[in-house]
Amino acid sequence: MTQEQERQEQQVRGAADLAAHFDVTVEQARELPFAEGQTLIWKEAFNLDSWLILMQPSDNPQQPEPFFGNIDGQGWAFLFTDPMHAQVFARNNQLVTPGGNVMIAKMQVQPMINWLEEIGESGLYGVRFNEGEQGWFSPIANLRDMQAYVEERTGGGLE
Repeated sequence: MTQEQERQEQQVRGAADLAAHFDVTVEQARELPFAEGQTLIWKEAFNLDSWLILMQPSDNPQQPEPFFGNIDGQGWAFLFTDPMHAQVFARNNQLVTPGGNVMIAKMQVQPMINWLEEIGESGLYGVRFNEGEQGWFSPIANLRDMQAYVEERTGGGLE
């Protein structure tokens, strides 16, 4: 196996481990009282270095745009904790390039929250993480309050 193949295999293994970690965390949260479960999930999400968002395939691959969806008349950003969840959602929703690739953008958590708040002023309602059976969501307007709440409940730090 070449060094590049080994690096790619490690990346895939790391993404799969992170996906499994979040799936287990969501299952654990379901067993807890609601507030405790939400604190557990959001603590893990805020502890990530970055969040992922899918980019829509377009006619101009040099200018991809983030994928936003509409559920029940509300605009949502579909965010992901890891590439595995993003890949599954993209493939299930035909968000692939003509060549079969999935485009994913990565942004550090705090700049992502800032960006989402800016877009929220134009009507984007909320974020949906790892959309599907193991997913969770929040209005954009609640993200900062949720972050402060989690920090308070977990002793002033998210790590």
